[in-house]
Amino acid sequence: MNEQIDEAEGQYLSRYSIIFVDDEPNILQSLRRVFHYEPYRFLASSSGDEALGLIAQTPSVAVIVSDQRMPGMNGSEFLTRCRDIAPDAVKMLLTGYSDMESTIAAINSGGATHFIVKPWDDSQLLQTVREAVMRFHLILENRRQQETINAQNLKLTELLGQLTDQNEELKRLASTDGLTELTNRRTLFEFLGTEVSRVRRYGGTLSLLMIDIDHFKRVNDTWGHAAGDTVLRNIAQLIRLALRDVDIAGRYGGEEFVVLLPETEIDGALQIAERLRLSVAGTPVPQESGPLIPVTISVGVGQLAAEESGESLLSRADQAMYRAKNNGRDRVETASLDIADDTDKDARPL
Repeated sequence: MNEQIDEAEGQYLSRYSIIFVDDEPNILQSLRRVFHYEPYRFLASSSGDEALGLIAQTPSVAVIVSDQRMPGMNGSEFLTRCRDIAPDAVKMLLTGYSDMESTIAAINSGGATHFIVKPWDDSQLLQTVREAVMRFHLILENRRQQETINAQNLKLTELLGQLTDQNEELKRLASTDGLTELTNRRTLFEFLGTEVSRVRRYGGTLSLLMIDIDHFKRVNDTWGHAAGDTVLRNIAQLIRLALRDVDIAGRYGGEEFVVLLPETEIDGALQIAERLRLSVAGTPVPQESGPLIPVTISVGVGQLAAEESGESLLSRADQAMYRAKNNGRDRVETASLDIADDTDKDARPL
């Protein structure tokens, strides 16, 4: 006889059932004695129809052993029917004669993988069935592990998606002004450098707007800093509404904003600046309590000159914006190509 199953092996083998189908009671009785000490559950049936019902209501049927020659439904037909209700079970054919035709049918239709010839050797039969149960166990374990891996991969994909979203949000926050949600000063200078390099390498144009809110200190002094923050947010929104998708708007600092206008000549930039000036002047800022706050802006407009740096363009637009303020505010001025001819930077009005 085969050696005894160790305790660890017996623990997982006991989860499974094996079923023998034979129309001869003495055969089933003999098989029951052979498998009496095995850890898995032994089931017996005298017909294919009865066995199908038994398999359907029994979980974890690991091995199905059927006699080939039975009345009503032979072994090949029975094993074929079993494929739908126990697809993973290892199927064996028990036969007492050599019948090549039934053997081929059992392989092709029933999915039989083993043949047991009567009379059988008890030790060999025990070993064959035990290996079949182990094979069934491995099939289930592999499937369970694969399902676990799939679930983990799905979770990992979700986590990676969350991390990607979080990283994108962190990058957005790192490049965005917290109050106005426009591009911040550092990122604005990066965009300016990129656009200047683009123009130098490929040609084209670049214009820039320097925008300053008129009398912003008076807003804070009169209505408070919370109202000043509301004004900044409203101006930022009006700037966004006035621009194209390719344009870049950023908060330069305090109440100053800069707008980059790729592929825009000075005339087009002046039109955008004037449209924005009128929009701001015509949109007083509401407060949670209190009167509407009238707001105007002064704008300096410049176009990148040949071989000019981004810093030079920014400085020229800045000087033009000072001139707009000195000339009465709520107006647009064009930047001179000679910075020295513009208003002295130290003469900037409040």
